[in-house]
Amino acid sequence: MNSNVSPNNPPYPAFRATEKGSFAWDSTVRRWPIIIDSALKDMEQAVAATTNDPAKKDEGDLIIESLQQLKQEIADDKPLRLLKDNDSDCASWNEHINLYFSKVTWFDGSWLFNECYMYRRMRESYSLSTHWKDYDVFNNNKISTFRGSSASVFDLAMKMPQLITPVELEKQELVFQELIQVCLWGNATDLSLLTNMTEEDIKRLQAIEKEKLAEQLQFIVVNHIDQVWDKLKHMQNARIDFVLDNSGFEVFVDLVFADWLIQTNRASKVIFNCKTIPWFVSDVMPKDVPILLNCCLDRGFFPNQPSTDQLNALETLVKRWQSYLASGQLVLQSHSFWCSGLAYRSLPTEAPELFADLKNSELVIFKGDLNYRKLVYDCQWPVTTSFHDAIGPDLADRFTSILSLRTNKAETVVGLAKGKQEEIEAKVSPNEWKCTGKYAVVSYNG
Repeated sequence: MNSNVSPNNPPYPAFRATEKGSFAWDSTVRRWPIIIDSALKDMEQAVAATTNDPAKKDEGDLIIESLQQLKQEIADDKPLRLLKDNDSDCASWNEHINLYFSKVTWFDGSWLFNECYMYRRMRESYSLSTHWKDYDVFNNNKISTFRGSSASVFDLAMKMPQLITPVELEKQELVFQELIQVCLWGNATDLSLLTNMTEEDIKRLQAIEKEKLAEQLQFIVVNHIDQVWDKLKHMQNARIDFVLDNSGFEVFVDLVFADWLIQTNRASKVIFNCKTIPWFVSDVMPKDVPILLNCCLDRGFFPNQPSTDQLNALETLVKRWQSYLASGQLVLQSHSFWCSGLAYRSLPTEAPELFADLKNSELVIFKGDLNYRKLVYDCQWPVTTSFHDAIGPDLADRFTSILSLRTNKAETVVGLAKGKQEEIEAKVSPNEWKCTGKYAVVSYNG
């Protein structure tokens, strides 16, 4: 184990695209160009629709050119250059590049930092403009993907009155067991990874019927659900934080879980920590939640002609969520640290005010694969390393209760029982259980 830890020198060897055939390599040579191409297509359509503003059109053409240049830089394995915009995080990004990633290229830098840097470079293209500064190039994708989740959305909306009414602790535990799995598998809809998943895979992972959720338990390779319930069952009027991942259906189920926490008086305040910029295609920015709620209230938004009862149930649910936002029971906030390229061990030094604020929370729920990778420093840990050891002493010992709900979409994973990896790999390949989103971890440090 490496004792001189730094962003390009994690506790164990970092994942790098120099390892041909690895998921980092596949991301660099295949996934990232697809993501940039999708952004280019969106921009070309947006610029073509800009007919009455020549200055905006010219800026849009420059953004298209810069995205094309970024794609070529990656293909040519160029060194990471300093950022050129005036965003508030620009200086810290450039400091980290100079300190840790000087002369590092798109292939030989750590995959975690390089992937974050790619999205920050995309942001630079817009930040340098006047007319496109607030444009979210992923917004149309987020909305269209959520529209395709209508069956699960209405199923949850119809179920919600039954989920929040049980008084007996035993029944509440059953509801919790169901909701935490729904909250976990909602993470399956990551737009940056849809190139790896079939439509059937997505439908299976979004399935919320109890029988299918029971089947899904076998795919949770680290399962601390019972420990989380031990924490939650007697909790009252607490502050609970979510560090969000994807917009669309995933944040919808995060809202369902938050609603249950508030309705059962476990939480008096739930804080949703969002990204500050368009990030990893589908990640939640503060503006995405009101957009999603408005889509739900638009009775023509979802296809397949939902029934009046379904529409009424969803409207009741969404109006309650809007009341939480209005009253401060549900808070949307963002911080640039969530859009840095650093592991979360650096939270106390890089964002001390955020670290101090989060310590006031009784439970912090980190959603999704990227948050997990940042929690455990995204390196080649032995899989039996404990979650407590992997997240490091500043978070494990000085912080608060940490829960990671993550469907596995990258190679790093910790917390497996001895022999569990061999048991899994007697049935499926390492790539199948580590990188496809079909397997998951519920990791808790209480």
